[in-house]
Amino acid sequence: MNFTKISHALIVSVASLSLSAQTIMAQGVEPGMAADAAGAAAAAPQPANAWEQEYALWQASANGNTTADYQAYLAAYPAGKFADLAKNRVVRLEAEATPPAPAEVKPVFTAGTPLSEDALLDRGARREVQGRLTSLGFRTGGTDGVFGNNTRLALSNWQSVIGAPVTGYLSYDQLQRLRADSQGRYEDWLSQQTAARRPPRPAGPVLEGPVRRNNDGEVAAALALGVIGGAILGGAIGGGRHHGGPGLHRGPIGCGPRPCR
Repeated sequence: MNFTKISHALIVSVASLSLSAQTIMAQGVEPGMAADAAGAAAAAPQPANAWEQEYALWQASANGNTTADYQAYLAAYPAGKFADLAKNRVVRLEAEATPPAPAEVKPVFTAGTPLSEDALLDRGARREVQGRLTSLGFRTGGTDGVFGNNTRLALSNWQSVIGAPVTGYLSYDQLQRLRADSQGRYEDWLSQQTAARRPPRPAGPVLEGPVRRNNDGEVAAALALGVIGGAILGGAIGGGRHHGGPGLHRGPIGCGPRPCR
């Protein structure tokens, strides 16, 4: 039998003896039965006193140095002199037995360059990139398809957030990540831009329904009245010139400067 097995056997025997004694005292057995139990306990080899008994159990637990060993000591002496130390060792052993969480694997991005970006983006794609950055909260200063200082700064800030090389220029894998990150938000942003460009509706009531058109008879009558009115007005103006104006001929219309016969 090796040392570990001896320690376990000692822990079990001491713990059992301690618990048995505590149980007998708690149950209040009859005098005769208590005497028999005391005689049986006296016949077995025991430590000299309670302190030596507790210390022997603690030594066995410490030598075994397992969670079960310290729990056996705590079961026998929940408020013992080594209870706090036993609890701390249980916590430490359980933590050591728990496998560590796997380390987070961060994606590795290709560094963006002016050449890689020019090969990826035309004017329309550049407007898309500006819109996607804007939808994520990175200010580009507009979505005109021209990457100025504001767009470069927005790209650099976004690259810093995702752990990509901060160059201010996009690579293929970064473009795919930008599209994935802004999915949903970019569509909402586009809808807002479309709504903002719509002309406002008139504030007053809008007349709806078929428009009444004049018929041909009404049009002809209006034209006739206009012609007649124009002729009358023209005659009045002409008559005034023959009969009243200074230096003009007076007399019936149609006669020359000589008297009519």
